[in-house]
Amino acid sequence: MDVTIRADGNSEIGYGHLFRSSAIAEELLRRGHRVRYATTTPESVTSVCPTTVDIIELPSRTNAGQVVDQLGKEVDVILIDSYAADADYQREIRDEVPTVLVSDDTRYQVCTDVVVNGNLYAPTLEYEVLGDEPVWCLGPDYLLLRQSITEQAVQDPPWREQPERTLITMGGSDLCEQTPKAIRAFDGIDIRVDAIVGPGFSERQERDIHRAAEEVSTPVRPIRDPDDLSQRMFQADFAVSTASTTTYELLALGTPIVSHPVVDNQERIASALHDRDIATVLEREAGESAFRRAIQEYMSNARLRRERQKFGRELVDGRGTKRIADVIQDIADS
Repeated sequence: MDVTIRADGNSEIGYGHLFRSSAIAEELLRRGHRVRYATTTPESVTSVCPTTVDIIELPSRTNAGQVVDQLGKEVDVILIDSYAADADYQREIRDEVPTVLVSDDTRYQVCTDVVVNGNLYAPTLEYEVLGDEPVWCLGPDYLLLRQSITEQAVQDPPWREQPERTLITMGGSDLCEQTPKAIRAFDGIDIRVDAIVGPGFSERQERDIHRAAEEVSTPVRPIRDPDDLSQRMFQADFAVSTASTTTYELLALGTPIVSHPVVDNQERIASALHDRDIATVLEREAGESAFRRAIQEYMSNARLRRERQKFGRELVDGRGTKRIADVIQDIADS
């Protein structure tokens, strides 16, 4: 089977679409299928996605005709993970090849064969369909999680009555530059902190993170794009993160979360976490003191951490990527 993934990502728009779509790319490659990316950000695909994918560079994010022109006769399915794909964009591609849409919201009408939305809130949304009804893959059973996460998710996470290590991870790019603030909130707290510097962080941002780490008495280790990030997430007694796709990785691993939404499209995830009481959710304008209160609560409340560890793993079983790969195989065979 030959699958093309249409997705972009960089420090300006974030890396969520590439991290998410790379999960299905990994699974399809593992099954022996061919995968290529059609993207306006080829350098980011090279740095984030599996090294064995082919890459087609596109000049425009919004011109579906350019994607169709590049498809060729051998493509069996195209998966679109892009906020630029409106209904017309979807329809132009679907007219040529079976199409899967990975979506977070209802900003556009749906015109594809399959809709994937693994978010907690996905089943409550009202979609407007253009054309035939798609196959619906909604909710956390259909979360696209990378293999490094799913391999860890089947193991029992570590448990310590008193937290010893934690993690700050704001995703592939820290769009609102929250990492230094989170570091300073740990000042004076007896715990080891890994501060992750994602692939999209600028050199100036990395310097600011190192400067913040030097200002606090707590041992903080800034680490750029570590190969063992999933292991660090798994081993952490809790994590500070944006309300992004990283949220679902942490839930699957059983890592309690201090969640901070920083952009509009993270507000729904934050609300879903808050409504289910499965994370400590900060206000968007939260300052250092709010971060510190949330951190101290996890430091002192073992029962809360234990409950959230358990509930996160029950909610996200880590098998969504395999389920979506099966659906892609089905529509390619039909």
